[in-house]
Amino acid sequence: GAITWAVADLFRPPKEWLRTFDFVFEAYTIQALPIDVRSEAPRACVDLVSPGGTLLVVCRGRDEADPPGDLPWPLTKSECAKFVTAGLTEVRFEDYTDAEDPPRRRFRITYRRPS
Repeated sequence: GAITWAVADLFRPPKEWLRTFDFVFEAYTIQALPIDVRSEAPRACVDLVSPGGTLLVVCRGRDEADPPGDLPWPLTKSECAKFVTAGLTEVRFEDYTDAEDPPRRRFRITYRRPS
């Protein structure tokens, strides 16, 4: 089908977007947000996912005890758990090291909103 591109504020999306997308892809955006706003971003992403819809998150990852590092700040598993707290079910959580030089730890997580 046709693709329509649109730009909106994640924290104030158009009301007609709420719970209407079958697939939402979040890649490396949340981890670049300042910490004071970052905690609200998972809920904002979840608000866009339709019943039965999927959210795919790809980000750099770190352990809770690791220092936050530099921008983009890697996410922790507890930060990623906020997608579940906001109403989605975790379907798959991949914790892997990529082939970059130097290698980077990444999370690739699939969530689904119950129908």
